[in-house]
Amino acid sequence: MNAAKNLFELTFAGLAISFLSLATTASGAVANVSVLDDYFSPSTTSIHAGDSVVWTWGVDFDGHNVVSTSTPYAWLFPSPDGGPGTTNDQNDVNVRYSPFSFTNTFTTTGSFPYECTPHVEAGMVGTISVSAALPPPVVNITNPVAGQVFSAPANLTIQASAFDSSGSVTNVQFLVGSKVLTNCTIPPYFAVTNNLPAGSYTLSAIATDNNGLTGNKSITVNVVTPNPVVTGTPAFVAAGTFQFSYSTTVGLSYWVQISTNMITWTTLATNTATVNPETFTDTNASSNAAFYRVELKPNP
Repeated sequence: MNAAKNLFELTFAGLAISFLSLATTASGAVANVSVLDDYFSPSTTSIHAGDSVVWTWGVDFDGHNVVSTSTPYAWLFPSPDGGPGTTNDQNDVNVRYSPFSFTNTFTTTGSFPYECTPHVEAGMVGTISVSAALPPPVVNITNPVAGQVFSAPANLTIQASAFDSSGSVTNVQFLVGSKVLTNCTIPPYFAVTNNLPAGSYTLSAIATDNNGLTGNKSITVNVVTPNPVVTGTPAFVAAGTFQFSYSTTVGLSYWVQISTNMITWTTLATNTATVNPETFTDTNASSNAAFYRVELKPNP
């Protein structure tokens, strides 16, 4: 056998990626009620837990308030001096004049009646009906896959899926750090970022639905320069078994190829490096002269 098989080395630059998932978040909606001349408009408002109601005083010469008639009070209308309301001042003495607004956020479900105490006999009453909170859209980054490693400069396509059980997804926004790459209003949802140099980046996909709720996923991306591919001393370790080592960047993928003429190459193995260096063993080595090369795979 020919114990002096030659090794041909080819190197590329590379990119390492790690992933971090952020919890899905939701933002509450806001419903508006006008406080008018002895009536609320609308008098009945339906919202979801986590939403807020803003009562806004219209132009009127009378003083009004928004007093909960639930037991116990669902909220306390602010005191006349502007401080927090007390159970002793929820009455027709405690009123406000235009311009004024009052906001309450509802965290529990139920029906919450209220009134303007000085004008309740005129029928100035209302109800807030609160149902269970709507779930936000669910968004997942489907590409890249967690743990993948890429060559640099990185031309990376970020793909996402988005689903909404309580409405419809109206937009998926993609970002690198705080920089917006693009907004997709219809599927497929994707964005492309090119030529990422060495450094750490956060890639995000934020889905928004027609209820104003949002969900997000983020991945942390680390771009690195890979180690040059350097081979160790090749040798036959047994009859028909040829072996050599080569330096790697852990997480990057490599081809090991063979040729008899250095023109046509055949891939013997595809390997994602888990250690540095890696060892390759060809158990079908012949006695004929041949050339081996190790090549860093390009990005998928």
